[in-house]
Amino acid sequence: MKRLNKFLAESGIASRRGADKLILENKVLINGKVAKLGDKVSDRDRVVVNSQEINRVEEKEYFAVYKPVGYVSTANDEWGRAKVTDLVKSKNRLYPVGRLDKNSEGLMILTNDGELTLRLTHPRYHLEKEYEVETDRKIDVKKINTGQNKIIWRDGNKMKIIMYEGKKRQIRNMCWEAGLRVKKLKRVRMGRLMLGEMKVGEVRRLGQKEIKELR
Repeated sequence: MKRLNKFLAESGIASRRGADKLILENKVLINGKVAKLGDKVSDRDRVVVNSQEINRVEEKEYFAVYKPVGYVSTANDEWGRAKVTDLVKSKNRLYPVGRLDKNSEGLMILTNDGELTLRLTHPRYHLEKEYEVETDRKIDVKKINTGQNKIIWRDGNKMKIIMYEGKKRQIRNMCWEAGLRVKKLKRVRMGRLMLGEMKVGEVRRLGQKEIKELR
């Protein structure tokens, strides 16, 4: 027997937290009955999520992607916009780890490993993320309230910043409050995983060593 949220995470449906949310929203059925938090399932049970039967544990896949500007960082988009998941050809349903806003570019991880996704996105793990930023005018680092984050390099209107915590559009808002407008924002590192020489829109599978380091 296995806890339902773990089964859904291992099946690539969502992280454990995401699976709990689906269960609370009554979107998960076990043998035709609405599932509850804490339920367990065996190999004989029929599990359905949003009318789709989940009957196998998918092979885990891990990709590094150079997200272009203009793509959204979601697996689904009601407006029909280009999605970062469109860049990867896979038989499995992949999910982006973390987010980059539509006007930003750079390194993203796509995977169907819900456990790893939770580890990389949960605040308690403090995954470092490094960004290159270009603004519309010379940067005065003393005017930028970085909080727990850190500017490690600055030259004129360009800087590099390491983010230990990240809220939605945090770098852009940080710069806005300092009287700066972000012209270019690129993520170049997540933990030890580097963007390196990848080209815009390029995709590559992660090696076992890289996956181990992310864990």
